[in-house]
Amino acid sequence: MRAVTPPAPSHRPEPAPLDSPRFLAEARRKLIHLGFLVLPLWLLHPFGLWPRGRSDFRNLLIVLVVGAIVVDLVRLHAPGVRQAFRHFFGEMIREHEELSLLGSTYLLLAALLAVEIFPQPVAAAALGFTVLGDAFAAIAGKAWGRTRLFHKTLEGALAGFAVCLMWATYLGAGGYVPWMPLLCGALAASLMELLPIPLDDNLGITLFSGYVMKLLWMSG
Repeated sequence: MRAVTPPAPSHRPEPAPLDSPRFLAEARRKLIHLGFLVLPLWLLHPFGLWPRGRSDFRNLLIVLVVGAIVVDLVRLHAPGVRQAFRHFFGEMIREHEELSLLGSTYLLLAALLAVEIFPQPVAAAALGFTVLGDAFAAIAGKAWGRTRLFHKTLEGALAGFAVCLMWATYLGAGGYVPWMPLLCGALAASLMELLPIPLDDNLGITLFSGYVMKLLWMSG
């Protein structure tokens, strides 16, 4: 009797069910990530008397970055603290973060660098691309991603690009940044999120898209 050859395993990623622990952990992580949208919004619309200008934001972010790094160092070198983080945050802490800084620390560092390097509206635009694009790309990729592209999914990349365009539309309609730098910045942010570059997404997306917008704005 002729042996039946089993079908070759598929390399297409299987979307995670929306009620699976894997998807729910990613969704909770990205909801926290989306909370950082307050940073670019505050840069555009100062909510109170402080912080308002670049110097104020720089001082605030320096304090936040130093505090986040201290917490990370304690977490990495104190087993009890590391275990407590794992207990409270569970699968929201990714494997590579067990031995390195948390994504939130990188995001605060990206915000500090953006405020220092770019004009305030460009810093806000770049941070918005990072917060929104990365979050929606990850959630859509986990929920509906099927087409593997590099180490991510085409569906996630398109979702991230779409929400970056929405953020660009908000900024362009408000006159914060000219349209061409914004649209190119949205594309740059989406490409940086997709490509397998060995740099934390929070830093890479913010700096790459910010430089693209700054250079195009200056050259215009």
